Amino acid sequence: MATSRTGTTTYLRNRARVLRKARADGITHCPGYTDETGTAYPCGVVLDYDTPGLPTSAEADHIVQPRHTGGVPDDSVGNLRVLCRRCNHARERTRQPVPVAGVDEFPLLRRW
Repeated sequence: MATSRTGTTTYLRNRARVLRKARADGITHCPGYTDETGTAYPCGVVLDYDTPGLPTSAEADHIVQPRHTGGVPDDSVGNLRVLCRRCNHARERTRQPVPVAGVDEFPLLRRW
């Protein structure tokens, strides 16, 4: 069974760095996000850095789409930003899955 990409040591380390830096830089409100079509979703809710699991909890969000939606998996600090939990989950729901090729597009014979 494959492990979650967000459970890797690299992601967890960089997530902590991004949240620490955002808190030190004084980011107190969620900036919101812009989806793939260019539609902006401003938020402005006060971020809670101390309590996880709340709708206002600060979370690290991948800027580039995750692998299951066609993006390149990159857990670097430059690919993470701070969003509230509500925006992070809403952004995840707006992403479109990668279309799967049809059966006719795969070779059926071993002659290459």
